[in-house]
Amino acid sequence: MSKKNSVARVFVAGDWDADGVIAAALILYAQERLGKYPLESKAIVTLKPLDPERFKFLAKEFKANYDAAVFLDIPYYPGMEKALSLLKKHFGVKRIVFVDHHISSINYKKSLEEHVDELYVGQEPTAMIVYRVLEDRGITIFRRLKTFVETVTYMDRGARVPSSYMKMFELVSLFSKALTVKRNEEIWIKLVRWLANPMPVPMPLDRNILEKVKEAVRKRDEELKNVATDLALTARKVGYIKFVDARNVWKKRGATALASKIAHILKSPVAVLFRTNKNYMLLIIKAPRGGAYRVAKYLLGEGYAEDIAGHPNLAIVRVPESTDINLSLIHI
Repeated sequence: MSKKNSVARVFVAGDWDADGVIAAALILYAQERLGKYPLESKAIVTLKPLDPERFKFLAKEFKANYDAAVFLDIPYYPGMEKALSLLKKHFGVKRIVFVDHHISSINYKKSLEEHVDELYVGQEPTAMIVYRVLEDRGITIFRRLKTFVETVTYMDRGARVPSSYMKMFELVSLFSKALTVKRNEEIWIKLVRWLANPMPVPMPLDRNILEKVKEAVRKRDEELKNVATDLALTARKVGYIKFVDARNVWKKRGATALASKIAHILKSPVAVLFRTNKNYMLLIIKAPRGGAYRVAKYLLGEGYAEDIAGHPNLAIVRVPESTDINLSLIHI
């Protein structure tokens, strides 16, 4: 604890997606409800959704003294080490826990180890990694939250969700899409607290928000389907992957969702190229059973890529504007 007879404070930040929300709920439950982790004491938890590119501005979020800070499902991003060091040296954070499953975090594991007290990275969803960390410490998670962890694991693998998990799958899909559409911090925090509550209370999305979300999701899905269908017709076989050039077609959020939709239509691994407003392009690779990571790693090793992120089955590759994508993929 920071002061004698005072309650400890813990800062918990997670990604905006379902994996980040569920992982944050696990930590919230373990800390506020049980007083077990990351601190073995009572503590007040502050929750915050966090984009990786905003990590370097993290110091602005620290308006109180925190005894511990936990970062969940946030991929490594250049400059992250400096931000982590600031938390220790200038803000007195005694304990930093970092849990993630993105490729960039796995690749920069050694660098992260030097700036945190506990580091857990792997290829399972972040929520499952957190669940195993808690399980190893003898912390029991109530059944409903555990089922959410299992559901997001099925979703992350791209595996068929068992019928017994379909209700949970629909709920996870709903709040995941709600966060994608609304990008609202208050909703993110409410969902984390709802998931961490063992009592059977309704999801904290009122009818008005749900209707807006459903309509926005319907329009977005329809747009993605139409664009993906048109782009699928332009796909060219390069190596064992089907390549799609979307640089002049798609210039907004949702590139990974579009790539996934194209892969579903083609029933094939795909590599979809997108333009950015920076001096590099993004090549999003969708391939099952870790295939996306293997292709991304090859591109990085051969010098065609500057960096890779994403997941084993959906890799996001940063490539220079001058890269000949056809040449880089043909040898795979």
